[in-house]
Parts: sequence; structure tokens; C-alpha cells
Amino acid sequence: MSDIEEIKKKIYQIAAITDRGQRLNKLIAPMYQEKSTEMEELIKSLESFNTEVSEEKLSGEWELIYSTVELFRSSPFFLSIEKALNDEFKSNLFFKLHQLQVGSFGLSTIGRIAQKIDFEKKEFLSTFDTTIFGLTTIPILGWFKLLPTFGGRVITLSDGLVLKDNSLQMNLQKTKVSKVDGLSKIPIFSEILMDRWYQVKEVWEKLPWNKESPSCEVFVIYLDDEIRIMKDIYGSIFIYIRPSISLLN
Repeated sequence: MSDIEEIKKKIYQIAAITDRGQRLNKLIAPMYQEKSTEMEELIKSLESFNTEVSEEKLSGEWELIYSTVELFRSSPFFLSIEKALNDEFKSNLFFKLHQLQVGSFGLSTIGRIAQKIDFEKKEFLSTFDTTIFGLTTIPILGWFKLLPTFGGRVITLSDGLVLKDNSLQMNLQKTKVSKVDGLSKIPIFSEILMDRWYQVKEVWEKLPWNKESPSCEVFVIYLDDEIRIMKDIYGSIFIYIRPSISLLN
């Protein structure tokens, strides 16, 4: 086994045992920090191989397996917010508060996160699946679910995609929530809110505190046929692999 393959094998192991890096989140509990250090060293080792970054190698579908920050921050929607806040401390605080709001008491959990890169259309499609009321019961007193599980797939479309000096740059356009096989739609609200595009850019530009159109940039620090490692403007890491089954066609 080559050095690169051995490094990637260890990366996959850490991604799996740390729940895509979320067990390393200090907001939840400062556990397994030795794994965080080990992952940093493995990523630096891969960076040293200096592989070629091209549109051809980047194109296609990818699936997130590891993040050093909240999983939803891999979406161009939240990357654009991060850029607009223009301050690492403010953005980290904003995203931690957001996680507390949507994740408290297991109310909402994030499932599969995928991206589709299309340089011919200059489009970047990002999705993440979310479940609501996954486990709802009364501890000790009962063992049955109080509420059914609902959820959907949050889809964000960006355009103007370009690759420049190993960075992906794009403009946020719109977002919608669609049905996911195996999850029920939210009653009443689904008929009103789901399966329709919301023009995020148009709304964004009308808000007086936004100085420019929503856009974001992420940097490719390693790329080969099966793994892609990205870094945002403040150094947060996102690791993707090619999926075994395509769900975005």
C-alpha cells in the first residue's frame, strides 16, 4: 500500500469513529481531541504531495465525510454568511448559536451532505438532509415515540463557478427544501414551503446591512480521484469522497 493510500485509510477511520468530526466539537464535549491532532497531521501529510487541481478532477458528485466545524457550514449559503460577517469570532458565534437553536434536545439532525460540481454550467449544487423529531419520547416513563419523524433535503444552488489558483469561487443564488425518500413531509407547512425555489440573492441584496451580493470561496488543499479536502477562509476543513451511489442526478 502506498503512503497516500495509508494516509487516506487513517483519515477514513477517524472520520468514521468521530461521526464526521462532530464528536470533536467542543461545544458538545471536549472529547477525543487527540484524534483532532492526528487528523491535522494526516491532512498536512497529504498536502505535501501537491497533486494537480483541475476542473475535470473536481467535476461530479461528492459526499462530506468530515468537518472541523458544524456540518451545515459546508453549504455555500452558510459560507456566504461567514464571508459577509467578515470576522472569524462573529461567524463562529453565529454558527454555534444556530446549532444550539436547531439541534437542542435532538430536535433536528443532519444526514447525508452532498455536492455536485458542474463547470460546464458553472454551477455548484449543495444539499444536506435533515430529520426533525428523530427520537421523541419521555425518558424513564415511556419507550414509544411521541411524534413521527419528519424532514427534507435542503438544496442550495450557486452559479458563476470558477476555479482560480486552487480556489473555488461562486455566487449564491437560491435554495429550496425537497422531499427525501423515507421521510415524511411536515404537515401543513410542506404544502406552503417545500419544493419551491427561494431567491436568496434577491432577498439578500435588499437587506440594508449587506454591502455586496452573496458569494463565497473555498480552497482545494488536496485532490485525487476519490478524495477532496477543502479549507474555508478561516481555515476550517471539509473532507469529501466520491459517493458509492449517486442521489443528485
